[in-house]
Amino acid sequence: MGLFTKRNAPPPTQLRYDLPDQVRTRILAAFQDLCGEQQGGFDGLLREVGDRLFKEYGGLRASSYEAARRSNNPVIEHFYCCRPEEALDFIEACFQPFVYRGGQRGVDEINAIFREHGIGFELTAYVQHEVKKETSFFGRLRPGIVIETEYPRVIPRADHLVHTEVVEPTLKLLTNSKLRVANTEMLKAHAALRLGEFEDAITLCGSAFESVLKTICDLKKWPYDANRDTCAKLVGICRDNGLFPAFYAPIFESVGTIRNKLGDVHGRGPTPQHSVTQEQAEHMLRATAAHVLLLAKLAGLG
Repeated sequence: MGLFTKRNAPPPTQLRYDLPDQVRTRILAAFQDLCGEQQGGFDGLLREVGDRLFKEYGGLRASSYEAARRSNNPVIEHFYCCRPEEALDFIEACFQPFVYRGGQRGVDEINAIFREHGIGFELTAYVQHEVKKETSFFGRLRPGIVIETEYPRVIPRADHLVHTEVVEPTLKLLTNSKLRVANTEMLKAHAALRLGEFEDAITLCGSAFESVLKTICDLKKWPYDANRDTCAKLVGICRDNGLFPAFYAPIFESVGTIRNKLGDVHGRGPTPQHSVTQEQAEHMLRATAAHVLLLAKLAGLG
């Protein structure tokens, strides 16, 4: 049972997109608890995360004078001093070292901290897939099973209702191993949106949607050309096989239309006709999520 103050605290009325020190302290405490004892536990995790961030940024942040420093550990000091978007990088990186042992429990704990403080971000699921691959055994390739991990990524929660009712269920649905490719593409779309790469976000949404359509065709054994058939053709195949009423087809085809007009899959040239805004990228993400959720349920994947 939670503390009295938490049980009786009113829910935040507005989302915030910074990470105050109290939130950062709680996140560090959560990761300390989630680390195993191998390779130095939490200290080992900090070393590995610090090395990665140093290579990415060319250095770590620190307070400009000694008295303002929160920690003697340069990685912890960086986490307290860095900008919110860099703090989110830190959080994502903490799930990837071998010493991290929390799995999905860690995602749930960090998301709970975000919710309690009204932080407008959320982590996607920690997913592991069993994948059939040839592996080397004494110099010879043999068929085997390897575990591939889809690490959590930070996504924004701009609209609580849409996020809760559409985006969250779609991301949970895409953790199905049959939809692994679509899941990767949709997660990349969310990452592109957070980075302000709106054309990429729209393009990746279109790719994820086509991957879902191809998965449905595979599941139903409906023939299609995996190399040539794009959104409109795949929608037509699903329509002709009775997956949905014909009047839905133009709605689903619009994902491909928007991708072709605003995305960068075909190259937009030196003078693109349309400038892509954050609002358009957010709409594409939510619309694609809603379409995927409906189609997957109609196909028996939900």
